[in-house]
Amino acid sequence: MIKKVCLVFLALVVVLLAVAGVAWKLNGERWQQEYAAFRKTGAPVLMYHAVGLEEGADWPKTLIMKPELFEAHLQYLKEQGYTIVTVAELAERLQQGKSVDKYVALSFDDGYKNNHSVVLPLLKKYDAKGSFFVINRDIGDELHMNEQEIKELIAAGMELGSHTYSHNPLAAIDEKYLVWETDTSRYWLKKKFDGYIVRTLAYPNGSYNDRVIAAAKKYGFYRALTGHVGVNTAATYQKAPFEMYRVTVADDGNGLEGFKRRLEQAYFFGFLQTKGIDINIVRDIFVR
Repeated sequence: MIKKVCLVFLALVVVLLAVAGVAWKLNGERWQQEYAAFRKTGAPVLMYHAVGLEEGADWPKTLIMKPELFEAHLQYLKEQGYTIVTVAELAERLQQGKSVDKYVALSFDDGYKNNHSVVLPLLKKYDAKGSFFVINRDIGDELHMNEQEIKELIAAGMELGSHTYSHNPLAAIDEKYLVWETDTSRYWLKKKFDGYIVRTLAYPNGSYNDRVIAAAKKYGFYRALTGHVGVNTAATYQKAPFEMYRVTVADDGNGLEGFKRRLEQAYFFGFLQTKGIDINIVRDIFVR
């Protein structure tokens, strides 16, 4: 059954990409010029998980990034003139209508220990910032950062975000549990981390719906990250701050070239959305 669903999903994506390809050819040079202009108005949020060599992380191996490959990503972004910021810093610029040309935000889900031991030193080395989304339930266990390590991230200017209390897909749980996953998570993090106010939520597995958005707003979040691929513009953020775009970064075996393609994919998908072609609609059929 799962294999059949995956095949249907891939087939629908292929169809939409084919439509996009035809539309691109028909519009030719005009779209190329518009695309070049669009790239200056949007900023990607990159989604990482574990960055290290540890075994046991509860994600596919492609999502466990080798440290040298992650450093290559940072080097490339710096060489291309990007300013690397937290999600909150990016959101502030978008809200104020400031330029986000060559801006990119880094996000790290789940709070793995190597986010402190590997990621933090590399971010400092390249004068970069990032947002770290922790799961309250997992803090301090064998695989995940402890309180002191998280405090050191905060002290270094990184953003602490919530990945909910226990990483349950929010659209799939009973509404009465949303307060636990969202409000209790924020309250607990504030108490543990010297009054730190968490304002950014990352939906576990990208699972959300209108009632989840309503709960996130009610319990004090200002914004949230989805699993939708695209870039964030002033228009998209001001319209839907609880549906921010981001692109998954994985070790797909293609090294730095694979990263370049995923970065470009974010811009391209965002541009297609302005033309009424949204690849994420297919994903929503299977996730939300």
